Amino acid sequence: MAKPTIGALLAGKGKRQLTMTNATDYNTALAAGEAGIDIISGRGMYDEQQIGLVLDQIVKAAPNAVIACNLPATIAYVSDSEAIRAAMIARDHGADIIYSSGNTLSRFEAMASVGINCGGHVGLVPIRSSREGGIGARGKTLDQAIRIYEETVAYQNAGAVIVEMECVAAEIATEISKRVEILVMSLGSGPGCDGQFLFSADMLGFHEPRYPGMGKPYEGPLPRHAKRYANLFEEAERGFATFKAEVDSGEFPSANHLIKADPSVVEVFRASVDGAK
Repeated sequence: MAKPTIGALLAGKGKRQLTMTNATDYNTALAAGEAGIDIISGRGMYDEQQIGLVLDQIVKAAPNAVIACNLPATIAYVSDSEAIRAAMIARDHGADIIYSSGNTLSRFEAMASVGINCGGHVGLVPIRSSREGGIGARGKTLDQAIRIYEETVAYQNAGAVIVEMECVAAEIATEISKRVEILVMSLGSGPGCDGQFLFSADMLGFHEPRYPGMGKPYEGPLPRHAKRYANLFEEAERGFATFKAEVDSGEFPSANHLIKADPSVVEVFRASVDGAK
């Protein structure tokens, strides 16, 4: 399957559900790409050098996926010119969409003015959640619903091509998605959006059993919007434990894991080393 253009994704709005996840490394991106995930968001970048290092791996691993780049806040929030410069670096390394959570509309207008495809974030935006009453659902009151709609329209008017809509009441998310031209990706906002986004760590069970939500230990199940399709943390822990047990018992390494030297070479080696003492 050939890589779709942003124009093709926009033209297909409402025709099928898109899929989106994130990756910070080659192997995760490779698995997502091979599985046919439509959009892969590159995350875990904290400076300009890491933008290139991370994106190069993700683009190489998933050449047919649309690649989004989550710009580091320390760069994207500084000024319009800094946001443009960082976005162009990301684009040069293969990013199709530049995502910046919670940034000002002027940043999106500036990036869009030079032809950069931008993505925004509405609903529950964690970086401003403390100011808005903490982590939790959004859009359950009329005031909240109207504000989320207005923010989505504002992103569209600023030139964004996509927004992540996080933890918004499903009925409200559906109505907003129907009323805008840009793509609305749901993170816990229901099937009425244009696609579904889940974090790879949630989906694959990368986390320790007590889910670390928002940087703090979270005693309990995954957030309501998340679903676990694998338990890679448990598999990894089991693999490490088995390795250690086999080393402790002497089971590993066994004969089939060894490189064997010719006995005559070993004998001469011993004589040479011992004779040199």
